[in-house]
Amino acid sequence: MTVVNLTLPLYPFMPVGNVWAWDSPFQLTPTLTHQRHGVSAHQMSFHSEAGTRLMLGACYDDNAPRVDELDYGPLVNRPTVVFDVPKEAGAEIVPADIDRLADDPDYHDGDAVLLRTGWGDDERYRTLGDAYASTSPHFSLAGAERLAALLKEKNSDLMLTDCAYIGNLGEAYMFPEWSSREPWDRPPFPSQQARIYLRHYTPERGAGGGAPDWASSVVLHAATSPVAALANCGALRGKRITVTVLPLFLAGAHGATCTVWATDNNPEEAR
Repeated sequence: MTVVNLTLPLYPFMPVGNVWAWDSPFQLTPTLTHQRHGVSAHQMSFHSEAGTRLMLGACYDDNAPRVDELDYGPLVNRPTVVFDVPKEAGAEIVPADIDRLADDPDYHDGDAVLLRTGWGDDERYRTLGDAYASTSPHFSLAGAERLAALLKEKNSDLMLTDCAYIGNLGEAYMFPEWSSREPWDRPPFPSQQARIYLRHYTPERGAGGGAPDWASSVVLHAATSPVAALANCGALRGKRITVTVLPLFLAGAHGATCTVWATDNNPEEAR
């Protein structure tokens, strides 16, 4: 038995939590230092979806449970099937990929599903910087709809992936208008520039109306609790594993940064 940490590390200005107008980059600021005070302490600030994170239906549904209202039992030692969907930068997970999962004999009723693209391996998040977030593989709308239907059919309420983001990556508005610009030309929230942009990012452009920037995300949030931006999934050797997801216990939060680890029961099994 091997325990594998699948969590993206939090570090200053890490890409997941740094590219969109609503993001607030992870920062670690000393408040006490060994040199001056004889003890070290820090102030931390970051976006609720920085790094590896659990996302809930509460993002879109006022009646859905928040982080502190969850039943944590299904998040601990959860039987999980690992399914490979190798994808390069910008590639989409499409219905044909999900059809292969539906036919996988190792996928049992009630399993959590870990979709492994390879994007989170080899510390790519450090070498690519912000491009790690803005060019991540992601779900097409049709792929998300096919997966949502399959998860419902298989009684699966937890889906994990090493994609940095679930859906469209702001292809209609947020990417061309904001995230494609140079970092110094898109100062992160709570900058005045980000606040002004978000004031004009209306439901018709964002998560309401036709949801052009959020379509895949809306579909999967309604069907499951997505966990995105896993790292180091390539270290898993077993096809079937157990997974534990521990989000920060934030009262009233619609989702939270989390720690994820897996118990690999078949470490000798080659992928």
